[in-house]
Amino acid sequence: MLLFRYLSLELWKNFILILFSLTGLILLTRLVALVVELSSENLAFYDYLRLIIYLAPLFLTFILPLAALLASIFLFLRLSQDQELLAFESLGIPFYKLLIPVFFMSLMVFSLSFLVTLKYQPWSKRAFRSFLFELTERKIEKGILPKKFMSLIPGLSIFVERAWNEGRRFAVVFMVDETSPQERGLIFARRGKLLTKPGRIEFHLFEGNLHLVSKDLQKIQEMEFEEYVYRLDVKKLEKTRRRSRGEMTLKELKTLAARYPPGHKKHLYYLTEYYQRLAFPWAAFLLPLIGAPLGAMVRASGKGAAFFLAVFVYLVYYFLQSGASSLAQAGALSPPLALSLPNVFLAAVALILNIAFQKGKIGRGK
Repeated sequence: MLLFRYLSLELWKNFILILFSLTGLILLTRLVALVVELSSENLAFYDYLRLIIYLAPLFLTFILPLAALLASIFLFLRLSQDQELLAFESLGIPFYKLLIPVFFMSLMVFSLSFLVTLKYQPWSKRAFRSFLFELTERKIEKGILPKKFMSLIPGLSIFVERAWNEGRRFAVVFMVDETSPQERGLIFARRGKLLTKPGRIEFHLFEGNLHLVSKDLQKIQEMEFEEYVYRLDVKKLEKTRRRSRGEMTLKELKTLAARYPPGHKKHLYYLTEYYQRLAFPWAAFLLPLIGAPLGAMVRASGKGAAFFLAVFVYLVYYFLQSGASSLAQAGALSPPLALSLPNVFLAAVALILNIAFQKGKIGRGK
């Protein structure tokens, strides 16, 4: 029990320190890029706090397995360097008993990773997309900038030659509307004004022409108008916008996949995402079990070599998952089979390494 507490304490200390360091570093890097990208939006402190909350689950999905792997490697690296592994062996404590704290940590990190991947990751992607939609609404409410194409929402752009009254009145207006799946709209107007109401934005355009062109370019309708009102129901658009598969729950993915026959491109598209979410958290369980013998084998090479070894192992697994995802989506292998293969490979490597180290075939100067 004393040995379990001793190893667990250092293992969790390593894990928490690495987790916060990696998360902070990646969040900072991403936030700096977003600050540059959104510098014209005049974001408040609360907005940046929301961004951190929305982005954190996206990064945690990938950071949790790596942090657990590094914690395991660093623990056994230190035990090896301080000759504690040799001392434990001389006391008759087998290597597999030293793995018990690693096993329990792996189990807990796996549960956390499973929760983040299945529940909080889809939520964070939806919330982040909604936040960007909100920023677009704010940008429109600030007024239209002259001599600059502005993308108001996906499929709707506007260009004005001149603007005044804080961009709420403008002249020489050109709008491109591709929000309809059946036709495209081109609107020209001599002048216009912008009116904003809670949840709704209106463009009042005067003295212009409306051109409707079918998607196949076979039909064209033209009309002149003295006044044309283009309304954007922002709340309705937000509710009805098409969500990406990353924003969907497992139940939604399974339901959408069932709408298409087996082998159909869309069927494979949704099922691949479904099984990938179920498969990836297992890395948080298996990688630390690989890290224990690897850390003991690195020995005197130091933490730098251990870090690069951990990153290499993690990237190998990540590329295996990416390759399996491509095979599943292409229909070369069924999604459940393809996406379980990297985990089977990882489990086999963990088993072989630990048995070989226990028997003295690797490590210990071999």
